[in-house]
Amino acid sequence: MPEKKRKTFIKQDQTAKLYAETRRLLSRAGSRIAELLSSAADYLHRKSGSWWRLALIAIFTFIFLYYPVGGWMIHDIDTSNSCQPEENPGRLASIDVMSCLINREVHHKIWTPNLPFLFPSYFLDNMPNFQLGLMSAVSRTAYAFGRFRLTSVSPDVKTEFAEAVELLQYPGNIWLFSPQNNLLPAPSSNTQYKKGRKKLNNFNNEIAAGRAVLNRDAANLAAILKIAGRDIDRQLDKTDDHIRETHDSLIDFKSDDIFYFDLGKLYGYAQIFKALGRDYKNVLVKRDVYLQWTMMLNFLERASDLNPAIIRNGKLNASFAPNHLVTINYFAARAVNLLDDIVNKLNQPVDSRR
Repeated sequence: MPEKKRKTFIKQDQTAKLYAETRRLLSRAGSRIAELLSSAADYLHRKSGSWWRLALIAIFTFIFLYYPVGGWMIHDIDTSNSCQPEENPGRLASIDVMSCLINREVHHKIWTPNLPFLFPSYFLDNMPNFQLGLMSAVSRTAYAFGRFRLTSVSPDVKTEFAEAVELLQYPGNIWLFSPQNNLLPAPSSNTQYKKGRKKLNNFNNEIAAGRAVLNRDAANLAAILKIAGRDIDRQLDKTDDHIRETHDSLIDFKSDDIFYFDLGKLYGYAQIFKALGRDYKNVLVKRDVYLQWTMMLNFLERASDLNPAIIRNGKLNASFAPNHLVTINYFAARAVNLLDDIVNKLNQPVDSRR
């Protein structure tokens, strides 16, 4: 046999042997894996007693991991100062902040108050109540702006802003079906809030371009603060009623819901009012209410900083059991008193202040 053909034959033979050895090793590995899986299945079968018990164990294990771990991953109560208005003196900083808060809760986070049991956030209650409280502050402020008289503005812009106010007042617990509408299909809460945010931004663009003029005077600021003060005051009464009726209960499953709703509302107003102070800075200084304004913001921010590990609605005369509802109500009440004082001074005629 010629030398060249002999070398080719040897190379082919070596390749065939290598291929055969590879197949043998893969076959042995596959057989071993199958044996291990079979042994594991047999072991679990013996331990569980039957396949239906094994299936139940798998289901309960999935539920145990899905809801607690999933809920822990979704849970995110954000009381930071992450929402800052744009550096544009023509825009309303307060509307920029309102838009940012909506965007943060429905885009960058998960809107949890409307999610059904299919989602791991179904058993969360603190974050959903915080989001509902926050949105209530945004919607009431938008309502206050909607009552103002605008000049140099087209009817379309007025209609669009009115639609924004209505969209932001949409119930926060609608997913695909509405309990208020006999469980018929309905737009989801987060979808409506996204539409409302878009219309808010359009309105602010009109303000910045000068096609809509909003008088930034003392009367308008007083109107906003009066509506917000009444909103906080109503929530104060609700929380106070709950404290009075249940503070001596051994177990209170509603106190954390109320606390986090209040927290979301007060945090929302704190963020909006800080931006509102930029919009009406000249009015606050001219009417000599800047000190009361900063004190009011301080009380709202201190309420927003509350972060107890466990919410307690303890007895009012207890030595060791705290009552966190009383604490947050204290800061809210101080803020409301200062708001009333600011509104009264803003409503005074300028001549009477000289």
